[in-house]
Amino acid sequence: MSGSTIRLKRLFEKGKAFVVALDHGLVMGPLKGIENPVEIVSKLSNIPDALQMTPAMLKLVEENFYTRNSPMLIARLDTANVWRKEKKYSQGYYSMVYQVKEAVEAGADAVVTYLVVGYGDDRVEGYNIEALAKARAEAHDYGLPFIIEPLYVSPDNPDSIKDVNLVKYVTRLASEIGADILKVDYTGNKEEFKEVVNVAFAPILIRGGPKTKDDKEFLLMLKDAVDAGASGVTVGRNLWQSKNPTAMAKAIADVIRGKSVEEALKIWVG
Repeated sequence: MSGSTIRLKRLFEKGKAFVVALDHGLVMGPLKGIENPVEIVSKLSNIPDALQMTPAMLKLVEENFYTRNSPMLIARLDTANVWRKEKKYSQGYYSMVYQVKEAVEAGADAVVTYLVVGYGDDRVEGYNIEALAKARAEAHDYGLPFIIEPLYVSPDNPDSIKDVNLVKYVTRLASEIGADILKVDYTGNKEEFKEVVNVAFAPILIRGGPKTKDDKEFLLMLKDAVDAGASGVTVGRNLWQSKNPTAMAKAIADVIRGKSVEEALKIWVG
């Protein structure tokens, strides 16, 4: 087996993969919950299958990953300004920040990139695709799985657009570029999301998205997504902005691997 295949099998060793995203600072700044990376990483311990961070953050918290039971590491390579709150984008930018080699040097087991569709200037989208094609080739040279996070965006939307036809479009586009894993928005409807799964060439991890109104709503969304065919979840704000991130992480792990939402909440969250 190739190095990429070995690492993919490790990520999905427990069935549904559980990834925690901590790389929001590259696009949104120091959000509440990740101001201190060392503190939040220590709270998560070895509960998730992988943590998603920038190479700079990986180096900051590397002492948490010296044991064989440590989570896998996924390195974010790029950034965009579509979620900037201080000033809305007009044309938008996309920038590759790190090389795959830098991710390898920081200890990464996989790399992740954005595919952002819907900018005002189509040339930015074209550059984005070219950059992903280059990064995919480099990742495979190093034996790392290449993850694409495809999003359809609009200056008038605070996150990304979850219309099923647009999600299917960007999912297929990312598949054709050669992603080994896709990080995709959940459309909010199980039957619709099955259509998204059916047009993908690679396993789908759903994006956790913005903070929900409560833990139950979030866990129900995760359960619906995996029931509809998602191969796992990537969560961020709804975990590390919760009252007890350690307990919430345990609840998420239980829900995506078969426990009911009510049971997981009773055991871990209360």
